[in-house]
Amino acid sequence: MLRKNFVKRISFICLLLVIPFFIISCKDDSGDIIIDPDGGVRPGEKEANITFWGYGDQDELAVFRGLVDSFNALYKDVIKVNYIQKSPDSYGDALKLGLQGSKGPDVVYVPDDSFKALATLGYLLPLDSYIEESTKVNIEDMWESSINRYLYDVDTTTSTGPNAKYWGIPKDIGPTVIYYNETFFKTAGVTVISVSPESLSLFNGGEKDSRGATKSDYQITGEVLHKGYQVINGKKVFNNQIAMNWEETVECARVVQQGSPANYGFHTEWWFNYGWSVGGDCIEYIPSNDTTFNGGYYTFSLMDPTPNFIVYDDNGFDIGANHYAKREIISWYDKLVSPTTETIKPEILAAVTSGKLKKLPSQRDAFVEFIRLGQSTTTLVDNFQGNNQYGYGVTPSPTSIGGDSGKTKAFANGNVAMLVDGRWNVTNFRKQMQNLPGTPTGQSGNKYEWDVAPLPVYREYDSNGSVEVEGLSAGHSGSVALSINAKTSKPSASFIFLEYIGGEIGQLEQAKSGFAIPSQRHLAATEDFLQTNQNPRNSIIFLDAAKNQTPGDWWYLMDKAWIDPWAGLLNGDVRNGKITLSQFYSSNQYNNTFDILKTYTKKNR
Repeated sequence: MLRKNFVKRISFICLLLVIPFFIISCKDDSGDIIIDPDGGVRPGEKEANITFWGYGDQDELAVFRGLVDSFNALYKDVIKVNYIQKSPDSYGDALKLGLQGSKGPDVVYVPDDSFKALATLGYLLPLDSYIEESTKVNIEDMWESSINRYLYDVDTTTSTGPNAKYWGIPKDIGPTVIYYNETFFKTAGVTVISVSPESLSLFNGGEKDSRGATKSDYQITGEVLHKGYQVINGKKVFNNQIAMNWEETVECARVVQQGSPANYGFHTEWWFNYGWSVGGDCIEYIPSNDTTFNGGYYTFSLMDPTPNFIVYDDNGFDIGANHYAKREIISWYDKLVSPTTETIKPEILAAVTSGKLKKLPSQRDAFVEFIRLGQSTTTLVDNFQGNNQYGYGVTPSPTSIGGDSGKTKAFANGNVAMLVDGRWNVTNFRKQMQNLPGTPTGQSGNKYEWDVAPLPVYREYDSNGSVEVEGLSAGHSGSVALSINAKTSKPSASFIFLEYIGGEIGQLEQAKSGFAIPSQRHLAATEDFLQTNQNPRNSIIFLDAAKNQTPGDWWYLMDKAWIDPWAGLLNGDVRNGKITLSQFYSSNQYNNTFDILKTYTKKNR
């Protein structure tokens, strides 16, 4: 591993004695390791001791204890990592205090909602030069949404600014999917098939799906369409490899809710896949020449009522200086005559008429759809422009479900038939649901059969059931970075440990445990991760999700001061059915957000 830039940082006078892998003895005033021009690694004045802070459940802690032990054995007498397990509940405060001090940890977990603030405060070491010279951390092989979420320009507060740097490498990535109770689906008379979009025609022609069964085996007599849930000649069919659209999600949830012991057919606490599928979002960036700001400012768009537009022309679509390829959605800024109005540009409307673009719902439409899931059928959710919209009654309210542990227990105990959650809960469900694929309920300790399916997506059909327009596959993924304390005296040794955890060895060990997806795409496609001999057998859905999913809104800016006021009202009175979205739109919490957002890009903030 050649790192010329490391050598420049380390001052030493000695005769280089080449011994395979390690070279022993030589003075190093920094306390760091020495990396020779040929890539050899050796101790400085003494063994480099690194303090590593992490957290997790019992499964993750066991994996990382093993990784630290194997690393220490591999680098014996050169680098020693001391693993300090911290409480996840108080980790954020402890991390900030630790990095402030002069004797803090060297290597740390940094959640994706925290690294921007820590980078802005100067607490993290930029890793660009280390990554550039590394042969073990290949960012080209990583999921873009995992590595690029740790790219940040502290001046422009964007990931694309001229001084954007990498402040960490992914420890893992955890995409979100639908976990579903297959036992309850069967009880409700829903047949589960597993056919990818690319294999539909073959399946309809008589070939087997990924579970080894044909249409005839499933006793399906009509054509299986590109739908997540459908009724074919009276037979209810759920395809766990094709996303349901909004209507199918509600219909499937009602069928299972009414036909099984589950109290609720569906649960999600996140609006992201609804809004992002149609090109909406909760904030948008407006470039500006106003000298008050560093190049522009953010505005609040959570309830934007203007429709969105997706390109359906093979040649793409040009507007202003920007070119959009087929299946790309026109940005909020490009679709509007002015960012201060709600008027669509005439050329956009003309392109819809000519068929080059197709119209999608607005961000407000998507947000209303999300809120309706958890409201009763008699509760008014929104009456925007006189259009009264009531709840669907398929998802529990925040009050009734509780926090993260509440929703996990609700699915594991059979209270909820479908749950939107991340890869991190696979190990929990394997334990709590005691699932053995193919084993009838009640045998060998099996509680429920379960698997995973894609998140809902916006989709419309023509009169024949063929797809007429479809939004993007979207959702959020969780991730934690491995970062280095800017004050460390052992940056080279610290990065070698990062390479070990973020490289093939560390990523495969996490994947084998079930709670994470490898950051490297080529590792994620292996049986070490897919583990098709146990549930979820449909783990390939996590890979599809990792391609398209991005960080949640807590990642957007350096803190959550712009989120907390309106999110508190949303997750309280709105989602519990006490106030409508129209009342939410008129609230101080909502309207004050516009001014709060403008403070983030002010010069000399």
